[in-house]
Amino acid sequence: MVTKQSAASAAPPPRADADNGTVNRVLRILTRFAEKERWGLNELSRSLNLPRGTTHRLLNLCKPLNFVTQDEDGHYMPGIELYRLAGRLASEIPINQIADPILQELRDRTDETVLLTLLVRNELKMFFSLSASPAHPLRYRIEKNRLEPLSWGATGRTLLAFLSQEEIDRILERAEPSPLDGRPLDPDELLQSLETIRRDGYAASYSQRAPGAYGLAVPFFDARGEVRGNLTLTIPDFRFDPARQDELVALLREGAATLTRRLGWS
Repeated sequence: MVTKQSAASAAPPPRADADNGTVNRVLRILTRFAEKERWGLNELSRSLNLPRGTTHRLLNLCKPLNFVTQDEDGHYMPGIELYRLAGRLASEIPINQIADPILQELRDRTDETVLLTLLVRNELKMFFSLSASPAHPLRYRIEKNRLEPLSWGATGRTLLAFLSQEEIDRILERAEPSPLDGRPLDPDELLQSLETIRRDGYAASYSQRAPGAYGLAVPFFDARGEVRGNLTLTIPDFRFDPARQDELVALLREGAATLTRRLGWS
C-alpha cells in the first residue's frame, strides 16, 4: 500500500501570471498546439482569452521561424521547427530514458500496453510521456504529450488522489466531461473513488478514456513525497481477467519502485 499520503496535504505550487508580456503569450500559444493541432484564429483567441488582433500578431511572430504555419483554409498548425524541437526534447527526457526499459519489461511480463504518465501540477493536467505496446493486432493508440484531465480514468485519478484538497476542489469546479463520450462528471463518485485510491494505493477504471478498456495505475512519488506520475496498464475487456488484477498491480508497484529508485527518489 502507498503510504505517501502526506502529499495530499501539500500546498499547490504558485500559479504563474502568464498573461503579461509577449514571451509568455507566445509560449501560451505554442502550448495550445500540444492540445490540438489545428486552430482557427477566433477559436485560439477564445482559448487564450486574448484579443483576436493580439493573437494574430503573435502568430505572425512565430511564422518566420517555422514554429507556426497555416493550411490552405487559413487554420494555424504547428510548424516544422516546433515538431523538430518537440521531438528532439521528448526523446531525451531523462525520465523517459530511465523508464523505457522498465516499461518494456512490464510489457513483456503482462503482454499488454504499459504507459508512463506524468503530472503537470501547475495546470492540474497530465500527459502520456512514454508507452510500450505488445504485438497484438488490437491495441490502443496512445496520443503522447497532450494535456489530459485528471478527473477521468485510472491514469488521472491516481494522480488527483494525492493532491491537496484545494487542487481537488479546483478539478471539481472544472467539471470536465468524459474525454471518451462526454458524459458529465459525478462529483460524489469521483470523491469516493479518490478515497478508495488513497486506501489501496492504486486506481482501477473501465471505459473512461478508451472504449472497452480496463486501466490499472500505480502512482510514484519524488523524494519529498509529492506525486509525480504513474505507471499504467491498459487492457481490452476481452483480455482482462479479474483474477489477475492483484498480480498485475504487484507488477506495476515493482516497476514504480524500480523507477523511483533509479531516479534517486526512494
